[in-house]
Amino acid sequence: MMALRSFIAGLSLAAGWATAAAAVSGVAYDDRNGNGSRDAGEPGLAGVQISNGVELTTTDAAGRYELPERAGNFVFVIKPSGWRPPLGAQHLPRFYARDPGAGATVDFPLRRSAESDAFRALLFTDTQPATPRDVGYFQRTIIDGLAGAEGFAFGVTLGDVASDRPDLYPAVNAAIARIGVPWFPLVGNHDLDLLGGGGDPGAAARFEAAYGPSTFAFHWGRALFIALNDVRYLGGPRYIGGLRTDQFAFLTQLLRATPSDQLVVIMLHIPLFAPDPSNAVTFRLADRDRLFGLLQSHPHALILSGHTHYQRHVFYGAADGWTGASPLHEYNVAAACGSFWGGPPDASGLPIATMADGTPPGYGILTCAGTHAQVDYVPARHPADFQISLHVPTTVAPRQGYVSFYANVFNGHEGWTIEARVDGRPWAALRPILAWDPTYAAAYLAQDVAAKPAPTARLPDPAICYHLWRAYLPPDLALGAHTLTARATDPAGRVFTRTATFAIAAP
Repeated sequence: MMALRSFIAGLSLAAGWATAAAAVSGVAYDDRNGNGSRDAGEPGLAGVQISNGVELTTTDAAGRYELPERAGNFVFVIKPSGWRPPLGAQHLPRFYARDPGAGATVDFPLRRSAESDAFRALLFTDTQPATPRDVGYFQRTIIDGLAGAEGFAFGVTLGDVASDRPDLYPAVNAAIARIGVPWFPLVGNHDLDLLGGGGDPGAAARFEAAYGPSTFAFHWGRALFIALNDVRYLGGPRYIGGLRTDQFAFLTQLLRATPSDQLVVIMLHIPLFAPDPSNAVTFRLADRDRLFGLLQSHPHALILSGHTHYQRHVFYGAADGWTGASPLHEYNVAAACGSFWGGPPDASGLPIATMADGTPPGYGILTCAGTHAQVDYVPARHPADFQISLHVPTTVAPRQGYVSFYANVFNGHEGWTIEARVDGRPWAALRPILAWDPTYAAAYLAQDVAAKPAPTARLPDPAICYHLWRAYLPPDLALGAHTLTARATDPAGRVFTRTATFAIAAP
């Protein structure tokens, strides 16, 4: 039998993993006619990575591989750049076999695919329907504006595909399939069976039955995308963010085999940072430190996460345990369901679902060009250039000092420049502030005095907004109407504006 290439055979034994009694083997091959079976004239493919979720091996010159059989694990191919596995009827890639059994043969068909180093990908997180009605909200809020859209290579859902309702997976899959690109779902805490007694990793069984391994990877262009199930089951309904020993083994080998001049994108559900100023630990810090250590040798890295139901950018540095030459960027993507498909209905009858930091529901777009990655945010049911929400008093008495106005720049972070001016006056910088978005806070409080409750879930309690800026209206404005314009400039030099009117009036 061919020699097994494993970078951590000794580590496996030290960690207490049993030596496999038999192997799983097979071939990765060029499925030229796309029928999913190896026919005459379809050659094996050399250099293709195959894993069982712990060990990683690479196919030989004839396309053959061999891996230890690990009961209950998947065997899966790590899609090479320029190739694609078969797609199911709902554009879900079929790149795996579950628990094939000792001595089994598992072949992996791949087809050539034109694939540029420059591409765009869609980023969803927390689609999270709890009812069929919510699936309808998802279709009308997110999918209707994307169905048949061109220019996207693939998409991912960063967990919580449904809200503890695996029976809704087919409806969600059917909706997303209308976009027409390969789609890679990740597992979230609401995709786990936290009360079924399955333990960890068994709590992910119902998700994996629908979508395959909850830890996997694929190459696209000059980028390696690594999906990690980071929801650690603690018993009962409890969980915490973190990674298992077997995942670190897989990750160590994969990164070791990846050149440092490639972009590495780590995809998670639970973010690595503390979710609010209380610094409550929701991701095990020892695991984060270990992950940071593995990424040190890859200067082009990006973290993508979901779970929070707000939007935030975090740049890790030395104070966080990251010692790379430049900060490590984590983009915590706004939830597609917003505030859990809740809040009062808008003019079209859809719940506004504004998130607790004032961000409307929506999705992200990842644009890659070689090793450069840029992330953008698209607010649902709004023009794509709607990137600023302004809170400005309607009427102010003359000669009032310290009257605040606020700009919530949804995709903003410390790398943006936020300015404003009244009428034709010079532009002046706004200062960042950690606070509630006042417009959202007003909508939240209005629920308490409404004559009737909304037909959907309440808007949740306000949360600190990490992309909020504040300044004061000039105290010397004349009586009458005035226009305030806010201008937000992102690190790429793109400019977004928003205007609001207010009046200066005598009491």
